[in-house]
Amino acid sequence: MKNWITLCLTLYSFFGFSQKTELGIHAGVSNYWGDLAPSFQLDETHAAGGVFARINFNHTWAMRMELNKYTVSGKDANFDFNKDRNLSFKSQINEAALIFEFNYLKYGPYVLHKKFTSYVYAGVGGFSFNPQSFINGAWVDLSDYKTENVIYKKLSMDIPFGIGFKYMLSKKFAMEAQLGFRKTFTDYLDDVSTVYPDVQSRFTDGGLTTATLTDRSIELYGKPQYKLGYNRGDPTHNDWFTSFTIGMSFRLNTKTKCARFF
Repeated sequence: MKNWITLCLTLYSFFGFSQKTELGIHAGVSNYWGDLAPSFQLDETHAAGGVFARINFNHTWAMRMELNKYTVSGKDANFDFNKDRNLSFKSQINEAALIFEFNYLKYGPYVLHKKFTSYVYAGVGGFSFNPQSFINGAWVDLSDYKTENVIYKKLSMDIPFGIGFKYMLSKKFAMEAQLGFRKTFTDYLDDVSTVYPDVQSRFTDGGLTTATLTDRSIELYGKPQYKLGYNRGDPTHNDWFTSFTIGMSFRLNTKTKCARFF
């Protein structure tokens, strides 16, 4: 009997106080840094959102699993020094991530806990992407045109990290806001990375559309301005994307009862 009571109290402590499960949803905006956006551009901001499940190990540490959807875009027309290159893209990103959180205050729903806290987080994620560009009245998949004569995967890993703030509205509901960054392991989020191929041969091999998507200075000057081997992008830096979201979470269990033994 004593062993059963000890086990029950242990499980009660672990599941009743330490390990709390939350389900939530968040929405906000996303943006990107890369070859087509060397600095933040407000007009390239798009809607973002996702769902998550969080396990609170205790009032300090938590683990969050997320499924997110982002939109990112960029274009040379935003920057005077890159206008002649005239490249542009848009991409949908679907991400799954596992994230660990550290709360600065003793956050939780009970009397001795704080109803609010700031926190930092970091983790690992994987995502799919598909850079597209608008030409001849339609969006086309840039990877189909091999604009740098490179075949790249449209799946990549990322490292999510950031800061946030949580506030408990009640024992069940909480609101939160977070600013997050994603360091990716691809330089082709925007379909731009290395050097120009032979654009003249692309007229013969793929036609005007293929040549124009490779060197969009054709649209400005009527002929390609960049020769074989000229820098098209910067392969020494991978692309990044970022987000700011506000969310709501629901705590599934706020108390656990120990079983009765008699």
